[in-house]
Amino acid sequence: MGDEGCAYVADALALNDVCKAVDFTSNAMGVLGATQLTVALEGNAALEELVLGGNALGDEGCKVLCDFLATSSVPIEILNLSSNGIGDEGAAAVAEMLRRNTRITSLDLSNNMIDYEGTVDIAKALAENASLAELRMGGNYVGSMGASALGEGLKANEGLTELALGGNDIGDGGVVQLARGLQEHKGALTSLDLGNNGVGVAAAKELGAYVAKAKDLKKLNLYMNELGDEGAKALCDGFVANAKSVLESLDIGGNNIGPGGAPAVAELVKERASLVTLEMGYNPIGPKGAEAIAGAIKYGGSLETLRLGWCKLDKEGAGHLAEAMRFNETIRVLDVRGNVIADQGCAAFARSLRIVCERMTELDMGYNEIKDDGAYAMAEALKQNTDAALVELGMQNNYISKFGSVALQEAKDIVEEINSERTLNINI
Repeated sequence: MGDEGCAYVADALALNDVCKAVDFTSNAMGVLGATQLTVALEGNAALEELVLGGNALGDEGCKVLCDFLATSSVPIEILNLSSNGIGDEGAAAVAEMLRRNTRITSLDLSNNMIDYEGTVDIAKALAENASLAELRMGGNYVGSMGASALGEGLKANEGLTELALGGNDIGDGGVVQLARGLQEHKGALTSLDLGNNGVGVAAAKELGAYVAKAKDLKKLNLYMNELGDEGAKALCDGFVANAKSVLESLDIGGNNIGPGGAPAVAELVKERASLVTLEMGYNPIGPKGAEAIAGAIKYGGSLETLRLGWCKLDKEGAGHLAEAMRFNETIRVLDVRGNVIADQGCAAFARSLRIVCERMTELDMGYNEIKDDGAYAMAEALKQNTDAALVELGMQNNYISKFGSVALQEAKDIVEEINSERTLNINI
């Protein structure tokens, strides 16, 4: 819409006492549009959510908006300023707003250009602000020193419950300092995202010390870091040592965790009944690692979603997992894409599916070099167990010919004919 179009819409808010949320995403709003928006909102007493992601506010537009929100009585609680070209000057304005505004509970600054100085300003504001609960700063330039500053700010903060810092080139040393700050955080952090930040062994040990005492953390994202076996063990041991842990979701995909680190992850799965989602994709755990994970889920744990895509599993690894599924009573989603389980591995899952799997609704075996023999085995299993809970079967990007595809389609038709309330989607 541009500044002029945004201004027209903004003007309508001046007298509107019903609208609670406005989304201006990707409309090329700049300084003029932001200025008109603040004028229109001067007397607004209804708006609770303002989304301005993907515009062109820059530092100047951000300052105009934040200066207004610092003193305005408009009841905005959720503010999205992601992807707006905001740098350190804009971040300084955001920080000043946070010192004075006690209404905003969720702030998204993702994918901007905030560097060290801007991060320091926000960190200092966090030490004074008790109302902000969610802060997203992924995709900026926080770096190691910025993370250290945030760690200091968190020591005095009492309100933050969700912190997202993915893709900020923080590095091992920066996460060490951040984790130490988290250990002294007076609030109840429930979600932490440090994906793609070069987190290594040293940081994993500090995070392990943090999670060993964290009573509220439910979600931890460390996707695409450098934990390795040693770091994975340090992190998982911390969770296992914390009897009061309420961890529900853990993403440690892409961390070069091999067969040596898998047992620690398996122990966590077995010991933490709260854990329901585990992302382990892009870790070379191999068949030995799969055996450890399978042993944990066979009779224990509460996992509902398990992702092991691109983990260098073969038919042996698939066999371990398939055997565990004969006894597991919790898993609903199993992802083993991008491995080399081939026909034998597919047949192993088919044997388990033939007699059990009353809870599993989604099985994805795409990119696994499965041919017609595997497809035939799976088709027969589907026909023999039409009461299975499966509704999504991924067989895409394999080596299945039209004959295997026909067999799977026939199985789908039979399942849906016998059970008219069930729809089975097969992606070939």
